[in-house]
Parts: sequence; structure tokens; C-alpha cells
Amino acid sequence: MQVGSIVRSVHIAVPQGARGIVMRILGDMAMVAWYAGEPGASQQLNTEPFFLEDLIDTGDVIRPAGAQTH
Repeated sequence: MQVGSIVRSVHIAVPQGARGIVMRILGDMAMVAWYAGEPGASQQLNTEPFFLEDLIDTGDVIRPAGAQTH
């Protein structure tokens, strides 16, 4: 899992079907911006910290705004 990874979760605090983007990783936690469905195509719900163990990596990655390219 890395910054920009698209994740989902079965945690009680996350609505079913919601997807999130990992915005920052801090040790064993990640700050995740949650969306009602697919990020960019649905309403943003909130941004919250979650333990990495509560997140399921979908394998998709979005390049975060401001990231440098080589």
C-alpha cells in the first residue's frame, strides 16, 4: 500500500461500497479520503485516519496531486 492507493474497508465506520484514496501513511495508520463510490466519479464523504490492517488494497493507484514525476 502506498500514497495514492485506492482502498476499501469492511470497517463499521465505512459505508458499504465506499472507496478511499490513501492520502498519507503515518506508521501503522493511513489518512484516507473516502468517496461514496469510485473516487473522482462520486461524492467525497470525509477524510479519516484508519489502521492499515482495516484497509483492503484494490490494487489501483491514483497519482496524488503535486507528486513529482521523473
